[in-house]
Amino acid sequence: MYRTMVICDHAFTRAGFEHLISSCESFDLKCAAAFTPDTVEKCANERFEVVIVDLGSLDQPMKTLRAFRKSCETVRILAFCSEKGIDTAVEALDAGASGILTYNSELADLCMAVRRVMNGDNYVQPDMAMDIFAKLRQAEAKRKEAERLRLTARESQVVRHLMQGMTNGQISVELKISEKTVKHYVGSLKDKFGAANRLEVVLEAQRLGV
Repeated sequence: MYRTMVICDHAFTRAGFEHLISSCESFDLKCAAAFTPDTVEKCANERFEVVIVDLGSLDQPMKTLRAFRKSCETVRILAFCSEKGIDTAVEALDAGASGILTYNSELADLCMAVRRVMNGDNYVQPDMAMDIFAKLRQAEAKRKEAERLRLTARESQVVRHLMQGMTNGQISVELKISEKTVKHYVGSLKDKFGAANRLEVVLEAQRLGV
């Protein structure tokens, strides 16, 4: 049995988690509570093995996941997401969750998830798995494309200012370089992004998350 903590800020939902988990022999539920500033420290000090986090109940769910991952490196985090919250699920995996479950999950799914994550694998609820994997592949493709561009430090500065709607003159003042130099960098960015104008540079930068 794995020492388990449930984090959920909604008392009614938290009681539901407790009831469900109590019937699964894989879990030794030691704590079920709302998140407080002391929760992460308690998890580390008492050596919990599994933390089940209801993301929808928290004000800052990703910050909470990162705090657990930073302070409790060996803990396995199971995150509950809305069934349509694909972006949230992807963010949760990136923030340190080992498993993703939805509000459609049943006891068998929960038991399977804990077995998988305790064996060092990841678990994603089947009803959103394909969407999550597609999103991850898309993000990886964007990352590789952004890496391929290999923007210089100055080009990165210029494109960030373009994304803020600044003119060449405003950028030159901000970066303390001449407008001619700014124009040169804008031209370089057009070539790298395959853009016809400044707007297309901005749109491509936004698409790639540069």
